[in-house]
Amino acid sequence: MKSFTRDEQAESDVWLLHEAIDLCQEGQQFYVQATLGADDYNIKRIFIHMADIRKCMLDRLTPLFSVVRSSQARPIDSQTYHQQSSHRHYAKAEQVIQQQPLPQAIAVLVETEQQVLAHLKQTARKTKNQRVASQLAEGIAWLQMSCDTMKNLSVAHT
Repeated sequence: MKSFTRDEQAESDVWLLHEAIDLCQEGQQFYVQATLGADDYNIKRIFIHMADIRKCMLDRLTPLFSVVRSSQARPIDSQTYHQQSSHRHYAKAEQVIQQQPLPQAIAVLVETEQQVLAHLKQTARKTKNQRVASQLAEGIAWLQMSCDTMKNLSVAHT
């Protein structure tokens, strides 16, 4: 098994944190937009909560990015990173929420959130930075509770 140097691990943590921040930004933008089109009060409330969770996560993760980034010797090539991280986790959800009845849209959102949660959990496991892992774990817990609420709402609408 290969052991990483401190610089290699710091660079890895920078990439992981950058990816988590991008994912939170994508989710926040999606839920802010979805809130505008939601007619059902309970759905709108959940969407607002999901956007707020991501804002809180961003407020806590973004300052850590500078700390983690400064611990590495080599500068990060952000253009290369953005080419590699152009995931669109919410693309299918955007389509479905506009075209499908509410129960199907919620089911797709729950599925999307499960994928996002799995991705964030994997990121939290990979990072060696305890502060990053702790902040991710806290945000993941908030997202899991909201996802469970959305899942329960999905069952109520079927």
